[in-house]
Amino acid sequence: MAFAVWFGAEQTDVNKHGEDDMRFVLALATLLIFSKFAAAVSVEDDVQRYIQIFSGAKHLHSDAADTFSWMGLSDTRLFDIVERRLLEDADASRDNRDERNRVARYLRSLGFSGQTKYEPTIRKFLGNAGYDRFARVALQDLADYNKWNPIISNRSSFDPKLSDNVNRVANMLRSDDLLLQRVGAKRVYFDSKDDILLELLAQKLRTNYARTDLNDRERSDSVAWLAKALGSSKNDKYVDLLQEVSERADARAVRGHAKEALAKYYGIRSR
Repeated sequence: MAFAVWFGAEQTDVNKHGEDDMRFVLALATLLIFSKFAAAVSVEDDVQRYIQIFSGAKHLHSDAADTFSWMGLSDTRLFDIVERRLLEDADASRDNRDERNRVARYLRSLGFSGQTKYEPTIRKFLGNAGYDRFARVALQDLADYNKWNPIISNRSSFDPKLSDNVNRVANMLRSDDLLLQRVGAKRVYFDSKDDILLELLAQKLRTNYARTDLNDRERSDSVAWLAKALGSSKNDKYVDLLQEVSERADARAVRGHAKEALAKYYGIRSR
């Protein structure tokens, strides 16, 4: 899984997120600009709002596309528009960096749709000098988001007292998929510090930190993000858990990032 929370991220390690973090911040700013995104009554409302954006001015498309990784949308009415934009603009935008980046986001968006119908279109860009790396990541995202989008957007589990965004992150963190939990952890780290999300993070970290099957980079990185996100809350109630993780976690990466969180956010340094 070559998941990236935002555009251009092919690095999953918890330390390698400089450019991706900036894309994330810009995407969050876009959500604030698009005030209509604050709350929706249904998934259909979300779909219609995105359809409106991608049917309109292109300068709004890039940042809107960067939010697909956490919206849980798969509706082909929306992604057919994105696919059409991709095919229409790919060649014409090749010599302009900003335009090429916009088109690359269309390509990544098809991966975030989780819809296998777009696989042939994505594959057309394999081997393409300007778009090959984005096509490869999109193909890998496709399989993950085919599983994840129904979980992320499941409104039957939404708490009406919470915002849509918080509810989506809660859905991610409640899942049994470590890699989807990482998506949720990154959302907490960069944006949502709601109490319910912190409690879910703590629960998942407590359950997973001692696992002995975190021997591949992505799985250990996922649990490391749980610790990193929880620490970023700066809430003293989680110090004991982070210290426990820093001392007892089986995976070195998980221990290391728990120690880093303690030092960075609480001024507690290991001897």
